[in-house]
Amino acid sequence: MRKSRPVVFVVSLLLIAVLAASITGCSSNKKRRHSSSDPVAAATTTSSSAFRTCEDAWDAGKAPLRRQDPDYSAQLDRQDGKEDGVACLVRPTTAPR
Repeated sequence: MRKSRPVVFVVSLLLIAVLAASITGCSSNKKRRHSSSDPVAAATTTSSSAFRTCEDAWDAGKAPLRRQDPDYSAQLDRQDGKEDGVACLVRPTTAPR
């Protein structure tokens, strides 16, 4: 029984070290999420869009625009008030002229 105590102690220390590393975020995944080379993050920060309004996107047949799409912009996503990563989900109604 005495011989197994050091093994249990070492295994316990390793588990505590892994837990502490995961809590503090020592992994490289966290660094990649905040990188500017991330295509999802780059798409959300792009201010120039091919479409000024959701009506333009619908008229071009490109709507709805998802965050991964090159024509997506956060400005268009804010127009529906949700900011959920999908812009121009509902076709805007046009008032009769």
